[in-house]
Amino acid sequence: RFFIGAESPWVKLGYGDAYPVMPDMIISGKRVRGFGGALSAGFFNFEVVAGDIVRRVEGDTVKTFPYDSLAAEQAVDPTGPYGPYDTSAVPDVWAKYRHGTFDRSLLILRPSFKFGNSVFGVTALHSRDDIASVTYGGAPEENVVAGTDLTLSFDRKNIELKGQAGFSLYNGNIRGGTISDAKIDSIFSDSTYESFDRDDLENARDLFSRFITVNENLVPLGVKNLATLSYEGNVAVNYQPNNFNFTLLRHGASYRSFGQPFYRRDVEGFSVNDRLRLAENRLQLTAGFERLEDNTAETKAATTTYTTVSGGASWLSRTDVPNITIGLFSQTNHNPIAPSLPSSVDDNTLRFMVQMSRQIVLGARHFASVGFSTSRRDDNTGRNLD
Repeated sequence: RFFIGAESPWVKLGYGDAYPVMPDMIISGKRVRGFGGALSAGFFNFEVVAGDIVRRVEGDTVKTFPYDSLAAEQAVDPTGPYGPYDTSAVPDVWAKYRHGTFDRSLLILRPSFKFGNSVFGVTALHSRDDIASVTYGGAPEENVVAGTDLTLSFDRKNIELKGQAGFSLYNGNIRGGTISDAKIDSIFSDSTYESFDRDDLENARDLFSRFITVNENLVPLGVKNLATLSYEGNVAVNYQPNNFNFTLLRHGASYRSFGQPFYRRDVEGFSVNDRLRLAENRLQLTAGFERLEDNTAETKAATTTYTTVSGGASWLSRTDVPNITIGLFSQTNHNPIAPSLPSSVDDNTLRFMVQMSRQIVLGARHFASVGFSTSRRDDNTGRNLD
């Protein structure tokens, strides 16, 4: 890892390994090797990040064989990647491949406007696999995300309102380029796309092909249920001794950002958390409730509800008595499908933990802790996976 940079009060420039943190819906700590810069001109700010997030790893051929043996090879390994190796030979020589990894580039542009402690920003991300970076590659991918975020702060940041929203385009295989009119005609012979109008798809292709490769692998191909739209809203109120936090969210089932690979998709709902500090901050009480549902695209047989209730207490001692933390968590997952069916979900997980810790001075300052936790899961479906 390396990084070299220079900065002044109004401009920052750097090259090397950076971990940009912008709206976490788009990128949050993903390592980028390349160039980064930021311009701060009073209320206007502009950030740019350009580099690689995945390095190339070349693939190879596992074995070669005459074309006549292709059926037999596929019978042994139906999921393996196969393709022509030497078409000048008689008969043609084919090969089984071990796919490599494409070099993947990333570009992020983010203008933002700051008014006191409040910020409004717009972020655009484009990321694409370099097809030419490896000889033996699988399906090269491409991703575009556009998002906006707003932070409003009041009373010395004791009250903060935050919101962010993003819409993504994702193509799982850009090999072959943008779709042609003839290919669109052939797609409409498939009933899967009967809800789309041919002219609408062509118009969308002409528009979005300026930003991303448009073919039958593009997600979304339609706007029903806005499967690639995600948004979050948050209210935080911090007046001592109380810290309150409420979040409303919706993560689309097909939303994807190459800068945020761990983003949980296909959930919508809310969460609320509260922390109370008493006895000169020695006693801390916490409580939380979260209720989320999946099936945001309405493509599943039923909607599963995920409910989490949590609570805890911590005593931070100023005497020889150890610090003590106790926590209790209950997680329930349920859908209305009959318990005898394989897709049924009806379970509850109950967790309990206790931890004691203390600082000890023996020649130097030491910190010792001991903890215990237990978890029990009750499954009420036919699988009975307790």
